[in-house]
Amino acid sequence: MVIKIEDPDLKSQTRIQSVSRAVQILLAIAESEGLQSREVSERFGLSLPTTYHLLTTLAAEGMVTKDERRYFRLGPRAAIISDAYSRADIVPSNYARAIASLAQSTGETTYLSVWRSGAVKVLATAEGAHAVRVVGLDTGYSNNIHARASGKLLLAFAAEDVRESAIERMRFTALTPNTITKKKTFRQELETIRERAYSFDRQEFQLGVDCVCFPIFQADHVVACITISSPSPRFADTQEELIGRLAEASARLSVG
Repeated sequence: MVIKIEDPDLKSQTRIQSVSRAVQILLAIAESEGLQSREVSERFGLSLPTTYHLLTTLAAEGMVTKDERRYFRLGPRAAIISDAYSRADIVPSNYARAIASLAQSTGETTYLSVWRSGAVKVLATAEGAHAVRVVGLDTGYSNNIHARASGKLLLAFAAEDVRESAIERMRFTALTPNTITKKKTFRQELETIRERAYSFDRQEFQLGVDCVCFPIFQADHVVACITISSPSPRFADTQEELIGRLAEASARLSVG
């Protein structure tokens, strides 16, 4: 079956239902510890024969494997996609437009950050009319995630094992007197961020500069985040406005 979809970036495009189902099944398997064919059938409202054909096709292509208990799990060829995406520094067009729009409407520097190879990397930046750039925080920067709003946010929403591994390896360098340098305090900060769903850098990376950061969700996973930085005196006056604009951008970009 062929379906027409409306998407703000792709506009009206043709979508093949069987491919869409296969992708959804692959994502469901990736987010679980393995699924049996009956579980997949019930989750997506498919007949068992249709489910079986989709799963066996994915298995034949090496995207999934089936263990002795008949659970389907990610296959070895899925790693090719994962590795390629991790190496790529491609900025999705809707993300690029979002940070450019925020920079224009707020006048402040706006950053897009993502996980890359176990670090939080600045993938793109956009400067506003009266923006003050954070020294050193250029595209490609990935250090000192403990002192950055983006680093704290992506760590807060990371899987527990990923988060704890990063914290144990982290050097809590005091970049300013406000930088968090204790693991216990840092973990408490991450818990607050998970509850609040956005993060701050209160002059922790650079004195005189405050930042606020919001996540971009794909389903239940945070895949990227957007940060706005501002001189601290101006941030005190515009914080609520910046939070509102970031919340709107986050909602538009996130996919449930």
